[in-house]
Formats: sequence, structure tokens, C-alpha cells
Amino acid sequence: MKAKYPQINLVKAVDGLDKLLAAGTPPDLVLVSNPGLATILEANIPEDLNPMIKTYGINIGQMEQSVVQQVQKLSDQKAFYGMPFAMNYGAMVYNQDIFDKFGVAYPKEGITYDELLELGKKLTRTDAGTNYIGVMPPDLRQMYWQYGVPVFDKASGKSKLTTDQHAQVFALLKQFYAIPGYLQNGNHSLSTDLFFKEQRMAIYPNWIAAINTYFTKAGTKDAFKWDLTTHPRYSDKPGLGKEVDFHMVVVNKSSKYREAAYQVLVSLLSVDMQTKLSKAGRLSVLKNDEIRKVYGSDNDVYKGKNLQSIFKVTPSPLPEASKYDPKINALLTGEVVKNVMVNGTDINTALRNAEDKANKEIVIP
Repeated sequence: MKAKYPQINLVKAVDGLDKLLAAGTPPDLVLVSNPGLATILEANIPEDLNPMIKTYGINIGQMEQSVVQQVQKLSDQKAFYGMPFAMNYGAMVYNQDIFDKFGVAYPKEGITYDELLELGKKLTRTDAGTNYIGVMPPDLRQMYWQYGVPVFDKASGKSKLTTDQHAQVFALLKQFYAIPGYLQNGNHSLSTDLFFKEQRMAIYPNWIAAINTYFTKAGTKDAFKWDLTTHPRYSDKPGLGKEVDFHMVVVNKSSKYREAAYQVLVSLLSVDMQTKLSKAGRLSVLKNDEIRKVYGSDNDVYKGKNLQSIFKVTPSPLPEASKYDPKINALLTGEVVKNVMVNGTDINTALRNAEDKANKEIVIP
């Protein structure tokens, strides 16, 4: 940016947004992920970028459409409150050495959760005194997100966890925990170290960025044989992988430097900048195969890997969100999952109790 626009100075704020606003020094630009936009909207910061998009001729059709649709959804189709510049993508990494050891075929592209469950059953076993875990499924919160199931009903203003869909997704997750040998000493929360350091886990679905970070930090990218494939999907939702997740720049509608801000946004979406971000490990929002091919090439984590396979599914749209979601989700993934998986509580009973507790302790009128 400095080379192209020497008159623009980009300075990263040291303080958090709340402190900046309280001090009367609001930022011109705010970087935020899509789940965090609600907080920025409550602070009445975002400018509708539709006029800017038209003026500068930005082609949002060149972006991943699940991202564009989510931005529009966040404003009830009335505005475009942030410019996406990078995104995350669901992926599934697997330890080929473990598959080879037990003579199991590698997971295929487009794999469903039902097929993943069968692999988990085959690969969760004890061999020569070593306990192997087949797969670490996503947590309940993420599985609800991917299926498009909300945890709060805006119409009633209450938490809603007792629909057939909530129970259906929970029942699927329970089948993974029910695999003999999966729960060890009553521990229902497994560590990623099992995959990346100990090499005792065969399959790990997560964000591609998280996988990249784990391999880089752990220094294990050459410690064992591994590869990638698509994130698992629901059998009744073909072509849809992990939920959509992206990062965007919000322009403060009160900024004195909005024209300079627009130049930053235009530059971020250039092929040159998107290519640099891709090489550095930030996945481009542009549907450009050439840019995607160089993803993560700065550190060669994916050299020789089937990285392009992860794009064989598209991100799933997210359900409606609320400001209560984080606390409700924490209740679900912690206390509720433990009650069902470890203590044997019936799923419907656990969800009914959780809904009641959320409406008494979290959703306060």
C-alpha cells in the first residue's frame, strides 16, 4: 500500500475497539470475521459499501458466492457492511501411515459423516499397547453451524434447542463418542496433539488455516505421511462442506478518510495482493484457481499434497445468529455434551434442560 499510495499511512491500533470508541478515537477501518460483525453493527460503525462497490466497479461476482451471500444476509439484504478479503475453508487431514498400518482405504473426496463414522470404527483400536483414535469429529456447535441449525429463535426471543434437527445432529455426534475405545478415562475432550504430535489419531477435520498453523508450529509436516481431502458433509446436503467463514474490512461511516479507505479495499482485492495473501496462508476470497494453487507456498506445507481437493465442496450457509450464541454454544459443547457422552443422559432430556437453563441464565430480556 505504501508503495502504491505513499500518502496513505496504515497504522495498527494498540487498543481494542471498545477502548478506542470510549476515548473518542474511532478507527477508520476495522478488520473482523463474519461472526463478529454483529458487535461492530451494535457500535453503529459500518458504512454500507454498495455505493463504493458501484463507483469503483468492484465485481463481487468474482468472489466465493457463499461469502457474498453471508455478507448480504448479515444486513438482511439491505446493505454490504464489510469487504471480504480472505476466508477460511473446511478441510480434512489424515494420517496415511495409520491407514496403511491397518489396511484401510484412504477417505474419498465428498465423504459424508456416515462414511466418516465407519472409518472411525475401523481405525479406533489398540495395537501393540498403543491406543489409536479414528477421528476427532467437529464439536456440537460446529456441527449445528454446518447443518444450519440456530440455537436462538429471534421470533420468540428465546433459546431453542429442542427441535428434531437439534436432536438429529446431536445423535450423529454421539455415535462417534460411542465407538469402543474413543472415550478414555471419561475424557470427552480430545487434544489435537493426538494427531499432530503423538500420531495416534487417523483423521482430523478442521479449518485449513488451523491445519496449516498446527503443522507449522508443531514442525511435524514431514514426521509422518499425510494428505488432505474434503471436509465431511451431511448426507442430505450434497456439495456443502464446513460452514462459511471469512475476514472482512469494515469502513467507519464517520471516518474523515473514507476515500483513502476505499483505495485500501480496492488494493486488497487486486490479483497481486490476493496472490501474496494466498502464498502467506490466507485463503483468497476470489474464485481464482491460479491464486488457490499457490496457497501456503511460502512455507511449502502443502507441497505434494492434494490441496485442491478441499474445494470440491462449497461452504455451508450459516444459520441466523444472535449475541447470545457464544454463551449458549459454550453450554452445549461443555456441560451438555459431557452429560450425554459421559454421564449417559438422554439427548432430548439434555437439550430440554439446556434450553431451560439458557433461557433463565443467558437470555435476559
